[in-house]
Amino acid sequence: MKKVVVFGAGLVSRPLVRYLLDHGFGVTVASRTVSKAEALVEGHPKGRATQVMADDEQALRSFVAESDLAVSLLPAPMHPVVARACLDLGKHMVTTSYVGPEMMAFNGEALDKDLLLLNEIGVDPGIDHMSAMRVIHNEQSQGGTLVGFSSWCGGLPAPEANDNPWGYKFSWSPRGVLVAARNSARYIRDGQLIEITPDKLFADPATVEIPAVGTYEGYPNRDSVSYLDTYGFNRDEVTTMFRGTLRNLGHCKLYTNIIRLGLIDAEPEYEVAGLTYKGLMEQIFGAPLEETIPAKLGIDAADSPLEPLRYIGMLSDEPIDAEKASMLDLMADCMAQTLVYKEGERDMLLQRHDLTFTYPEDRKECVTAIMVDYGIPGGDSSMARTVSLPAAIGARMILEGKITIRGVQIPILPDIYVPILDELETLGIGFEETRASV
Repeated sequence: MKKVVVFGAGLVSRPLVRYLLDHGFGVTVASRTVSKAEALVEGHPKGRATQVMADDEQALRSFVAESDLAVSLLPAPMHPVVARACLDLGKHMVTTSYVGPEMMAFNGEALDKDLLLLNEIGVDPGIDHMSAMRVIHNEQSQGGTLVGFSSWCGGLPAPEANDNPWGYKFSWSPRGVLVAARNSARYIRDGQLIEITPDKLFADPATVEIPAVGTYEGYPNRDSVSYLDTYGFNRDEVTTMFRGTLRNLGHCKLYTNIIRLGLIDAEPEYEVAGLTYKGLMEQIFGAPLEETIPAKLGIDAADSPLEPLRYIGMLSDEPIDAEKASMLDLMADCMAQTLVYKEGERDMLLQRHDLTFTYPEDRKECVTAIMVDYGIPGGDSSMARTVSLPAAIGARMILEGKITIRGVQIPILPDIYVPILDELETLGIGFEETRASV
């Protein structure tokens, strides 16, 4: 029996653990909180729950040593630590996070040791890579030349669960969402390089249609330009290269305002012992907040973020349970408590690719590929399914010898994405493709 160690028992871990157990693998879930690991294993005879602290490298290495493959669902800075252990002990590794320079530096050693370190095998990154590359490689085989690449992804409440002024509920870390809201971005549109500073990330949202679902707005996702090289695209041919994030209408205006107010700043830390949330906000902006916040932004009260802030408790008379905290800390804590899914509510994962090709006979077409996936009421969220099932399938395919490529990889090669996408479709996760002349 092949054995897998899964490091991390967070919100997206359950579908991965259950998939591997259901396919006959021995699975050890190693987490800081044993109760979370036990909830994932659920007494399965081939499952084991145990404790490991992320900074205990000796314990981490011991779990890697007794396994055939390690899955890291730990915070991103820990992935190279797990990778180092896998390389030293001769084990494959899977993670859903972006490849950083430290991970990429392991490529030569992984090739020399006949090991695969498979990264970016979640939903975004992950399913987005695989589904887009499948379309691109198929069109290239028919003589098509890619000239335009636009890709959107968003994890959102299903329409019937979209019932708060933020238009959002969390199926993963609020802090991660807020930190990402301070990213810069780069992309190419009609041959022009566009660079977006963090304060302008939400300033000019696009409108994106998902047929039969709704209209959304979107903003650029990090550095799209780097994917020209990652995907092996010809810079002289591809005149549009864009990756973006989808949100409900009104999101970008709201986030522009909370960024201008400094409400997701990690510094400074305030002395908050004995203060209420409202008291701290009045200390920062002055009272009454119903006047000072709109005045700070230079907008009418109706257009200000007063109601969203009130909804999550940032204007409440509740005492702050901390000695010191940044605004980022407080916003993340308030969001984690209020922007949550109620029993029986569904989340939703959307992806849309618009890929434009030219063909030798002077034909130009756009292939649109759309995925709509919903969470299971009372069961796994769509975010959990779409993040962790690709990783689970990747782990299974590696251990069964169906993925044989080695080195530090992301899933952009047919040898990786074909078996994973085929298996995802059996689990109800797939794309509808249409094409139109341009």
